[in-house]
Amino acid sequence: MLRRPRSLIPVTLVAFLLLVPACGLRHHTVKARQGTLSITPPAGKAGASFMLAAGGFRPGEAMTFEIDSPPPSKTRFIGPSHTADQQGAVSSTFVPQSGDAPGVYQVLAVGNQGTRAQGTLTITN
Repeated sequence: MLRRPRSLIPVTLVAFLLLVPACGLRHHTVKARQGTLSITPPAGKAGASFMLAAGGFRPGEAMTFEIDSPPPSKTRFIGPSHTADQQGAVSSTFVPQSGDAPGVYQVLAVGNQGTRAQGTLTITN
């Protein structure tokens, strides 16, 4: 009497779950790093240039500047991606448009390796 071979699926599945590194099976979180953000000038009219200077990022870390308008609109502008230099610094310019409401805007510098910094700028009448 010939015996039919057993399926290898259960054995393969168990081996896979035991031998494959957990990095492919679990959700990872990136530990946040605190960066720095300076905004110059801190206040100005729409149409003025604001210099955004971020630091404390990892060299080569990709990041964006994100700017949240004040309530009630609370819209978010996400700028283009930048890459931190060898010192972990990034700079850019933000120019609010004439239709942007006066008020305090939240500015975030967000890196893809967990670095974050925040600040504010004020658009005056």
